[in-house]
Amino acid sequence: MSDSGGAGHGLDVHRHELDPALVSRVEAWRNRPELSGLYDRLCGQQQRRPFMDAWAEVIIADRLDQMGCDLEVEVPTPRGRTCDLRVRRDGREFHVHIKRFHDARKSRRIRISPRLRVLEGIERPWLVRVRWTDGLSDEEMQELVVRCSEFLLQARVGDELTVRSTDGRELGGIRVVAPWDSRTVSLAIGLPEGFQERGQKIRRLMERASQQFMPKSDNVILIATPYADDLADFDAALLGSNVERWDPTQPPGQRMKWDRADDGFWHGTSRDSSRAMGWFRFRPSVDQLNCTLRFREQCRPALRSLLLACLATDPESE
Repeated sequence: MSDSGGAGHGLDVHRHELDPALVSRVEAWRNRPELSGLYDRLCGQQQRRPFMDAWAEVIIADRLDQMGCDLEVEVPTPRGRTCDLRVRRDGREFHVHIKRFHDARKSRRIRISPRLRVLEGIERPWLVRVRWTDGLSDEEMQELVVRCSEFLLQARVGDELTVRSTDGRELGGIRVVAPWDSRTVSLAIGLPEGFQERGQKIRRLMERASQQFMPKSDNVILIATPYADDLADFDAALLGSNVERWDPTQPPGQRMKWDRADDGFWHGTSRDSSRAMGWFRFRPSVDQLNCTLRFREQCRPALRSLLLACLATDPESE
């Protein structure tokens, strides 16, 4: 039985950021040997970053626990590493590796100019990120929007533009991130500090997690990130960057196709021991998990069904 509670422990330090219902369930883990190790980790972490890393694991462990799975935390591998969770249910077993994306962006209020919303009326089926420099005048913001609008009429997926004033000062920029299931642009507002290569950083998390795989077992990597539009970056890291390819064999008007570049974690037969992957939005103050799952063709049907049943709010989220 754990006795890591008491004034000043990690749960007390960070409680104001957490969902009360989930905290209440986690506090009961101190009396459960299979989960008390994760509870002890929380209690021992007063610094925010390692605490929230552990909280991402808590979110997954709590969902699996509620779904009737038998759990074991920090399971050693023969290579001297550990798996975050060993999961057993319905006579099946798999190992879970959870990585949280650390976003370096500082949280602060941003004044968003209504002029930027003009970009959402442009008829291009894309997810687009736009950024701007702090303190732009209305005229400068107008210049940024005009230049970005002109760019979008000719751009392709993956293209990026930096907009500068006549004296060379940077006003902002825009990037076409991915195809989007819409007739017009879907706008993701970036912060003034600029774009980050989120896909590349997420890819590195996948690499780190794969080094912790349990041999001769089904291993599942779950990536947690803070923003809803990070799913596009997750897919780019896993499946490859979005590219457009010209196919002259197709009828006119249908010759430009969306495709994936060969820079994805799952490209070809690479990492063939990784057959299931998931992404979820990390929101510590919300007692809700909706994990989007991706599967390779080689994934066992039984594992696929079990993961969908346990982790996906929408069974069609793959």
